Amino acid sequence: MSHQVISLKYRPQQFEDVIGQEHITVTLKNAIKKNRLGHAYIFSGSRGTGKTTTARLLAKVVNCENPQNGNPCNECISCREITEGRSLDVLEIDGASNRGIDSIRDLREQVKYPPTRGKYKVYIIDEFHQITKDAFNALLKTLEEPPKHILFIFATTELQKVLPTILSRCQRFEFKRIPILQVIDLLRDIAQKEGIAIDDDSLLLIAKKGDGSIRDSESILEQVIAFSNDDINYESILNILGVIKEDIFFEVYNAMISRKADQALQYIDDMLMHGYDLVEFVSAFSIFLRDLYIVKVHGSPDILNTTENLRKEYHSLAQSQDERTLIRMLSIVNDELPKISRSGNIKILVESLFIKLSHLQDFVDLDRVLQQVKQKGTTPGTRLQSPAASIASKPPSNPVAKPTPSPAAPSYQSSILTPKANTSADVPVPAQQEVKKNENKVIEKPVSEEVSSVKLEDIKAKWQEVVDCVQPKKPAIAGLLCRAGILQIQDGTVILGVEDDYSCKSLQRAAQIIRICLKDVHGISLSVHVEKSKVLEEQRIIKNKDIDKATQQVIQSLDGELI
Repeated sequence: MSHQVISLKYRPQQFEDVIGQEHITVTLKNAIKKNRLGHAYIFSGSRGTGKTTTARLLAKVVNCENPQNGNPCNECISCREITEGRSLDVLEIDGASNRGIDSIRDLREQVKYPPTRGKYKVYIIDEFHQITKDAFNALLKTLEEPPKHILFIFATTELQKVLPTILSRCQRFEFKRIPILQVIDLLRDIAQKEGIAIDDDSLLLIAKKGDGSIRDSESILEQVIAFSNDDINYESILNILGVIKEDIFFEVYNAMISRKADQALQYIDDMLMHGYDLVEFVSAFSIFLRDLYIVKVHGSPDILNTTENLRKEYHSLAQSQDERTLIRMLSIVNDELPKISRSGNIKILVESLFIKLSHLQDFVDLDRVLQQVKQKGTTPGTRLQSPAASIASKPPSNPVAKPTPSPAAPSYQSSILTPKANTSADVPVPAQQEVKKNENKVIEKPVSEEVSSVKLEDIKAKWQEVVDCVQPKKPAIAGLLCRAGILQIQDGTVILGVEDDYSCKSLQRAAQIIRICLKDVHGISLSVHVEKSKVLEEQRIIKNKDIDKATQQVIQSLDGELI
């Protein structure tokens, strides 16, 4: 007799043999026992989880001459014909090659004819999601009210592509991925029946490579048996499957945290020399970081599906690692992985990634920097204030009251003035030089008619120009102005509101710069008062999406990087 592959030879012949899908098999068995069988089912889930196998079992049991406790007898003529794939009452259709409306029209004609031997004529349509929209619509009426002798079973790996009108006419069952431990038990049982000696570490490696798919795991076992004859060991499986040994990831990680980028780059060259795929290598390294973080948080390596020796290594390494660093490394790797997989020069990107991870300690955490800045700004004696900042930080006793000029005081047009030409040479002093001279000096002024005529709408309309003016001088202040709200304007005083102490004090210290930029934009001198208060959304001029752009400008001006 010719050889039969493992996935076909050990295909389940009863519902109890389908592992990991008890929520489906129990439901179907009860429906058969209670004679409450539906007319259409959709089996969805990832590959190799038992969709088509369960569909064949259901087809067998509904046509079985001697069903036993909801299972087929596997001995009657109908069961044998279905098992051997030659039954005229069970038709398996490939949805990928029969996806058009003409194929569905033929199916609608065929369903009129009764079964030849059994009670039901069963249509199993695999990859059902590939049927076209027009073909779906042509099937609707037949699917909703089929002949009593018809049973539809649809299998798909992409349920989201099936039309809602189709889904509403079917009973849906979601097949789960098979747990690794159950896959290992199944593979061990098959190996024993085949007379193959294999250790648990090798079975674990096969099950992990199968990634929750029974069919994939059985196919890998078939390949390993063909290569290794009757004695299978862990090292031979690594060579056959091209799987990277997990010990490599520990060595790469230790090189990175030791800031030895040259060693990390050497591992990349070694991977290429041995023919490994660098995308798969980076993906596996991401899983390694994830496992290391889980052990760090969980405190025990027993949660991992790996060998006992590797569990001890994970536990030993995780104890000495910083949780925040692991999160940052995992985030960086996962962000770069899509770029690497699409790149035409993978080696350069992978090397850049490993260099970046090796020098991760040199990067500055923005949250930590902001916290330090905030502490320095609120701790007495940590920062010297200029006289102008001290004066600007004091809010006026009555900001909305109109100041009364002294009779002897001259009439000024601005708090920062260009003096009249009264020198012996009668040469006017440039305004720019006078601004520098008066940066630490605030001059009280009467409010002119021109200043008092400025409206709140005028300030709001040109607020972005003010922020752009401040940005080259004080990028951080420009960022704070983006989040500030303009509460009101009274007699030439622009009253700004912010919601935290740090922003309030920073803007108060920078009041003079803001006043200069207001004058540059509006052409008249305005006073600035900053206070801590609740800022309503209508008072905030620059919205969140614009704030993000301003933040990026601040980061670029500081020559920094957001991690």
